Amino acid sequence: MSDSNSSEVFDESLSSKVFDNPHLLEIIVSNLTWNCESNLSTRLINQSFNYQFLRIISRNHRKMKIEFIGLAERCEETAKDWIFINYRKIKKSIIPGYFNFLNKVVGVKVEEIITNNLWYPEEMFAQNLHNIIYSDLIGGNRESVRKLIGLEDVCEGCVDCMDMAKRCEEYGPIRFQVFKEVKNPIHYRKLHISDSLLEDIANDCTLKSTTKEECFKQLDDIIQPFISCDTLVLWICELREHYVDDVIMNSHFAMPREVLDVMIKKWNVKTIRMNMFACTSEKICEEEWIDGGYFTKITLDDPCWKSGQSGDLKFQHVSVRLANSYDCAGGLMYSNPRTGYEKNFENYIANLRRLFQMDKISIDFSHWRHKYSASLEEFMKNILRVIQLEKQQKLEVNIQFFTEICSFKVGNSEELAEIPSEYLLLSDRVECIRMSVPLDVVESGPERLNMIKWVGRRFQVKDMDNHFTLNLNIYVKEIELRELDNGLIETHPNSLIGVFLQLVT
Repeated sequence: MSDSNSSEVFDESLSSKVFDNPHLLEIIVSNLTWNCESNLSTRLINQSFNYQFLRIISRNHRKMKIEFIGLAERCEETAKDWIFINYRKIKKSIIPGYFNFLNKVVGVKVEEIITNNLWYPEEMFAQNLHNIIYSDLIGGNRESVRKLIGLEDVCEGCVDCMDMAKRCEEYGPIRFQVFKEVKNPIHYRKLHISDSLLEDIANDCTLKSTTKEECFKQLDDIIQPFISCDTLVLWICELREHYVDDVIMNSHFAMPREVLDVMIKKWNVKTIRMNMFACTSEKICEEEWIDGGYFTKITLDDPCWKSGQSGDLKFQHVSVRLANSYDCAGGLMYSNPRTGYEKNFENYIANLRRLFQMDKISIDFSHWRHKYSASLEEFMKNILRVIQLEKQQKLEVNIQFFTEICSFKVGNSEELAEIPSEYLLLSDRVECIRMSVPLDVVESGPERLNMIKWVGRRFQVKDMDNHFTLNLNIYVKEIELRELDNGLIETHPNSLIGVFLQLVT
């Protein structure tokens, strides 16, 4: 046999071993499908390759996250020709073809769609994106969609959103127009609502009434018990535009308490989740309900509570997400808040507890919006202080906090931060992986968001007399921790940096 024939036999034998091995083929194809729109030609290699290619793409696109990252497109300087889809930078111009390929060629039946900041791009693009999500991405597979978040930011309640609100087990934030069209029994695993919806309902009741009794009768008619949900997710805007003595103000705005109370009671809500946002698309307040005076005003940044407790409303657990927060997160993190808005939120936890009377609260801080660079020791002291405002009793608090390596020092000095005396270091090693984009390159848009491993330690404060427990998980980036001098473990064993370095030695 000639060398050339031998080579051909060897190549065919080797390729057969590759293409006949599903596990090996999947590994190869997985490295191509993350950027599938640029590697479509690889489908033509053979049927095995094409099958694996389409199968992996289908699996990776059952859950879709479509988000705009960076400054809003309000001028040429902030205009962008891309958005992120499933953590990848995608040119706006190819999105219709991309969605059509997923639907028609791959046959993806999307189960979850989360959109984020779709009100940031130019309005015409955002509206078109909203439309092709329905026509090209979902298509005729609406029954498969179980979760749909954020699309009403663009349309404010269209026919398509009305239809999906009646199908999904997790939906929102639901606008007033769509809310009014839900007239048949439906159970949500999670229903997302905004402070603006509470306001719209209160305004509608106020405008149709001349007395408080009439107003609350209207409220009882609008909020019907045929809606039920396990978890009510409240989207709260930290800064909204409203008038005080004919002067426009930007600050946290009051919410009508009775609207929230009636929802919780009639819908048989089991748990509450708070999503705090620095800004939302519903920034401008409509204040008719304030002028009517029928509803009790509640705010989450009051220095002291003005409306009493919530009667018979009591929850076992309330969770708080601060990934998109600025002022609320700042008020909890810093002992000397940088703005008056942040300072106002230091009583946030006490106010939440007065409203929901929960026994347990979980707080997840952002791993990217706030780059915490103050002393970690200062944070640990301050978070304990703000939690214990009004001397909390019978409360368990669980916190996830993400910090920078520089926070292991005290200010600009070389002094290393230590574990505050109130805290006990537990033996637990904690870790998580989160997608993120560095803030310094967010405007240029990296090709894909980074998957970063965070490692951390668990600290605890216990007050047996008051039945109070604080469990604090503090995370740092593992890759940055490995770059530090391990000798600090021996020279500064009681420092925070010393106990963290033990994780990578």
